[in-house]
Amino acid sequence: MYRLFSFAMVLFWILVQQTCLLCARWACDDLSGRKKPLAPFLAAQALLFLIVSTAAVSDLADWIPRLHEHTNNSPSMVWQFLCTVMLALDGGLIAYAWRFYRLHALKGNLPVDNALKLFVAWGTVCLLLYGAYFAPALSVATRHSLTLWEWEYICLFYFRLVNTCYLLLEGAMAIVVFLLWRNLRKEEAFDAHS
Repeated sequence: MYRLFSFAMVLFWILVQQTCLLCARWACDDLSGRKKPLAPFLAAQALLFLIVSTAAVSDLADWIPRLHEHTNNSPSMVWQFLCTVMLALDGGLIAYAWRFYRLHALKGNLPVDNALKLFVAWGTVCLLLYGAYFAPALSVATRHSLTLWEWEYICLFYFRLVNTCYLLLEGAMAIVVFLLWRNLRKEEAFDAHS
């Protein structure tokens, strides 16, 4: 029951992040005055959610072979993958928040939209990190017949790497929000004196 609840919670959080990302993209388009079609972006997010949902259900239903039987999520490679996806989505949110700040600061006159490129690049880095970490980890685990506890420590170290990156991204988001707040305060003071 614990695993079902935690997978449901992580899928809900991924859906929340995707919704925020869609709103951020829409707000940036609105502020720039250049409307781009949202359908491809929405379709890509829907496909991503289908992939992560399928992976979660496959792990819960034991359709994916496990290295060890476990009752919690930390030794699950699917769980680590979902955490990686959340990290990638958070990077996308920061890319769009930064674009929103720059559009606001430049009154919508930002010629180049790099937010999607940054989001895709960051997502690629996150997936490469996942692959680069777990490919050799799985090789070592099978070659040396690691116990569940040893494997869990390997997974927990990866989880700590992801959480460290997540905290750094949240700090970057706080800086962007502070800069936007500062600009809004300046505008408010200028409007009050006008």
